[in-house]
Amino acid sequence: MALKTKLGPMTAILIVVVIASWLLIGGKGIITAQHDRKKANTLPSTADSTAKAHTQTTSLTSVQAQQLHAQKIDLHLTLSGQTMAGKTVTLHNQYAGKVTSLPVKKGDLVRAGDVLLKVDTRTLKAQLEEARLLVKQRHLELDGITKLNKSNLSSQVKLAESKTLLGTAKSNLKQLEVQFENATITAPFDGVMNTVEVEKGQQLAKDATIGTLVSLNPLHIEVAIPQNKIQHIHLGTKGKVKLDSGYTAMGSVDYISAIANQQSRTIPVELTIANPNQTTPAGITADVDFILDQQHAHAFSAALLTLDKAGHTAVKTLDKNNVVQLLPVTPLKSERDKVWVEGLPDTVTIITVGQGFVKAGDKVAPHFDNETDNAATPQTEQAN
Repeated sequence: MALKTKLGPMTAILIVVVIASWLLIGGKGIITAQHDRKKANTLPSTADSTAKAHTQTTSLTSVQAQQLHAQKIDLHLTLSGQTMAGKTVTLHNQYAGKVTSLPVKKGDLVRAGDVLLKVDTRTLKAQLEEARLLVKQRHLELDGITKLNKSNLSSQVKLAESKTLLGTAKSNLKQLEVQFENATITAPFDGVMNTVEVEKGQQLAKDATIGTLVSLNPLHIEVAIPQNKIQHIHLGTKGKVKLDSGYTAMGSVDYISAIANQQSRTIPVELTIANPNQTTPAGITADVDFILDQQHAHAFSAALLTLDKAGHTAVKTLDKNNVVQLLPVTPLKSERDKVWVEGLPDTVTIITVGQGFVKAGDKVAPHFDNETDNAATPQTEQAN
């Protein structure tokens, strides 16, 4: 009973000591834990920062791009044209009479000065002889009157009349000589008698049509140049001409029309080629490959071309901040796997894959092609 009485106060004191120790140690831990929790709420963790940055990066559209550099290329412009005669003249008779000689037929090749036709001149020859004799007579008459006039045996009026008669005789002789020349028709230039409209023995009136002479050497090629290409064509521009017959020749532009065709919106130009045997006819189709000046251009797949809001041909590029741009271009020529265009900066980055999923002004995450050539070839993709 006495032992029980002693244990009661001791037990109470022990309990008080344990509780006090627990409060001292445990309270400090609670305070520390609360401070750490508050610090954790105010400072983001490294993991959270990394995750946020990753989210921002993955929000940009990924595209494939390639940097291109301008190259100098030889431009060609191939168009169809038509052969034309260099000269064409319709021959007419200037002296009425019967055709006594017709040494040519249509299709004959003639040289300048060759006789094409003669008219009967027997009557004309007699008239010429008479006119020559009359001129001699008038000369003698004038000489006699002049001597008399010096001796005051003839008046000034007689002297004047004699001079007039001599002048008239000379004029008549000259006219007959011109008619005699006109009675023979000769070729004014080398060419082909394309038509002959008279026959030997036919009676011709003055100014009757004899036929048509054409010159095919040099041969002219007329080509209609589109208005947006005429700036590339100059006098002297070379062109390779190919005919359906297989004949080819180099020529040069020697004429550019000052007036455009309003209906076709083209400008006629002509170039000439050699046709020494004049065997290539006028009026046939000719393909002309004009060799133009060198020009800076970029090459890439034609599948990368698109249209801007105005309907102009364009291509999507990237600026230095990887922002999409839509730049207008002008196609210059096409090849089997690429198209050459002008209008871009000398060095430019184009989008080769993914251009259908971005628009001008978008910022993207580009991945650059490993290819080093200048012709970008896209992969197949679904365009918007």
